[in-house]
Amino acid sequence: MAEVKLRALGLREVDFGDFDRYLTALTENGRKVEILCKNARRGKKQIAAARQFCYAAFILSERGGRYALREADLVHSFFPLSQDIERYALACYLAEVASSLTTVEEENPAVCRLLLHALHALEGKKRETKLIKAAFEWRIMAESGYAPDLADCGVCGGTIEQPPVYFSVCAGTAADEKCAVRVGGYAKLANSTLRALVHVLTSEINKVYAFALTGPAHEQFCRMAEEYVQYHLGRGFDSLRFYQSVALP
Repeated sequence: MAEVKLRALGLREVDFGDFDRYLTALTENGRKVEILCKNARRGKKQIAAARQFCYAAFILSERGGRYALREADLVHSFFPLSQDIERYALACYLAEVASSLTTVEEENPAVCRLLLHALHALEGKKRETKLIKAAFEWRIMAESGYAPDLADCGVCGGTIEQPPVYFSVCAGTAADEKCAVRVGGYAKLANSTLRALVHVLTSEINKVYAFALTGPAHEQFCRMAEEYVQYHLGRGFDSLRFYQSVALP
């Protein structure tokens, strides 16, 4: 039985039996692991760092690709998010999206960094929750191979040199006005929406959430982000429905 040391963020926990728990975690290199936490709910044997929304340094036992918890030292806990139902619900949704876009084999470090910065932004309460959500949705899709193309027209292939720019959620491409009107299915982007999209898709990950947006552009940016995730992943999310039920209008 090999010993494995890694840092990871707890995404989801599932209790089973009388005392045990499985923890789904996202490693710092962007790989998903399932960790068996024996006796995790038995009195003094509990390891507080091996929980959902705790970023910790783990020592695991590995055999045949299966992991069992030995030790976990807390690096940072996002547990205070549970005291705000809207922010906690959103954190659960972000974690579910990240889990759906990661595997046990492939590494994608940007996903873990993106999620950690999103949770820090939620924890700090200096950024609007809906913009954190939308920025995360756009950027995680881009980091996972679903990046929208905003530079070239998806219809004629030409470079879009000036506004207005149109965008199709289904095609994942932009179009110039002439082509968009001719083929249909493209929506005109507000200039502020376009600038926010470019910022989110091209910034360093630690700056992705550092922007503001208001008015119709805010609504368009957030609505399209949610539609983009669900369309291109071909699924909905239970955690999203929960978030929508508790989010302030």
